[in-house]
Amino acid sequence: MNTPFRFLAGAVALALASCALAPEPASGDLVAPSFETGAAAAGDAIAAAMAADQIPALSVAVMKDGVLVWSAAFGDSDLENATPATRDTKYRLASVSKLFAADLAAMMAAEGVVDLDADIRTYLPAFPDKGAKITLRQLLGHIAGIRHYTAKDFDFAQAGGIIDTRLYPDAASILAIFANDPLVSPPGAEYHYSTFGYSLVSLVLEAASGKSFTELLDEKLLRPAGLADIVVDDSFALIKDRAEFYDPASRYEQILNPANYGPVVNAPPLNSAYKIAGGGLAGDAEAVAAFGELHRAPGFLAAPLWQEIFTPQKLTNGETISHGLGWRIEEDANGRRIFQHSGSQQGARAHLLVYPDDGVVVAFLTNMGGLPADSAALAQAIGEQFLGR
Repeated sequence: MNTPFRFLAGAVALALASCALAPEPASGDLVAPSFETGAAAAGDAIAAAMAADQIPALSVAVMKDGVLVWSAAFGDSDLENATPATRDTKYRLASVSKLFAADLAAMMAAEGVVDLDADIRTYLPAFPDKGAKITLRQLLGHIAGIRHYTAKDFDFAQAGGIIDTRLYPDAASILAIFANDPLVSPPGAEYHYSTFGYSLVSLVLEAASGKSFTELLDEKLLRPAGLADIVVDDSFALIKDRAEFYDPASRYEQILNPANYGPVVNAPPLNSAYKIAGGGLAGDAEAVAAFGELHRAPGFLAAPLWQEIFTPQKLTNGETISHGLGWRIEEDANGRRIFQHSGSQQGARAHLLVYPDDGVVVAFLTNMGGLPADSAALAQAIGEQFLGR
């Protein structure tokens, strides 16, 4: 088996800077004819959100019936060098990355490489026996009982320090984070969101195939779909057009005096090698929207595969949850069916929204950790301007 490619971790440091924010749209924006009014209204909603949360940069892309009808960038991707964001700016996708992993798992199941309903220890015997079968399907729907982050993950006293700055040379170093911890609920019994569950997904796919997760992703999804602008957020690689990453200073008020730094600071280091599948990709808004378009209806994804991804999962008590494989399957306030997922981590906020019955896909990405807080509300406010046109 090939050794999965991992990143090295850098030294722990906070590089902090004060800044003045001016969320103006960048030159080179695209607006298709007859969509000017909607784009202007959506731009106003974005500018208001950026001003309210002092977001340095935001890029957005909207597709209608398979055509890119609006793409715009606001603010600065790099505050220290006053570099404007553009349509090519790449941001962290955070947990929107999970959708790519879910596709990959479903594709490999369709090929017979893995079985979504088999015990994952069939492929990954290094994962400890928890006394009950855990499946890929459960992991992809957050019902496997694998824990999410806890305080100990960010305890500097741990061997190697906090999880975001450790070395991850192999699968064992990733499993060491969570594999020996007790389940938070019996598999299939309850919904518990878990990024580590997706780390486990990637390790299972690697073990079953003999290839690294990044190789599989490129071979089976990114290259066939023409998504060259979706990349691994390697903290040591030189990635063209990658934004700088920022957080609200208030997040660190126990150790920083905002009067010395202003409202926005550089985000702390992040080595996402332990969670490439769950929060380790980067890309531009147009590429994320194009990925969303692949899921609006069967096509790139064969009908049985598409149906597999968007079938809501059930708990062992028979309750149906609003999660398929990766995607949230919901309705907006007006009863429209929507598929969506958000992402939030240091230096990033992301949202992908698909209206499968209305032909609209919305993607927006920011370089501000966790903001806007209600990303779904902003995504839907943008989407409303393009529905029914």
